[in-house]
Amino acid sequence: MNMQHPLLNARFPESLKEIRDAIGLDNTLKLVTNCGGTRIFIPKRISAQHRLANLLGLKAARQLSRRFGGESLSVVRGAPALRALRNKEIIDQYNKGARVADLARSHALTERRIYTILADTDTHT
Repeated sequence: MNMQHPLLNARFPESLKEIRDAIGLDNTLKLVTNCGGTRIFIPKRISAQHRLANLLGLKAARQLSRRFGGESLSVVRGAPALRALRNKEIIDQYNKGARVADLARSHALTERRIYTILADTDTHT
C-alpha cells in the first residue's frame, strides 16, 4: 500500500500519523481495525507472545514499543480513512472487472451503495 496516496493522507487522522510513521500504514490500519476506539498500553519491552506482536508482527510491535513504550495510546477509529481505503479498493476491483453484486457481498454493502461509491469517484477524479 502506498503511504503517499493523496486520498489517505487527506483523510488520515492527525493522531495516527505518528503511529503510521513508526510502524507503516498497513500495520496502523491493522491497529485501527482491531483496537480503534480504545486505549492500549504499549510496554517498553514486547515479547513474541504479546498481543501486539501477534497482531502486527514482532518487528512492528517492537518499533511501536521503541517509539511509545510506557505510554497509553488512544487509537481513534479512523473511520474516514478506512472508508476511503475501502472505497479505493472497491473502485480498483471494479476497474479490474469485478461485478457490482460480488463487490457488494464481499464488502458487506448493498449494490446501491457500490454504485454510489463508483458514481462519486467519477465526479471527483
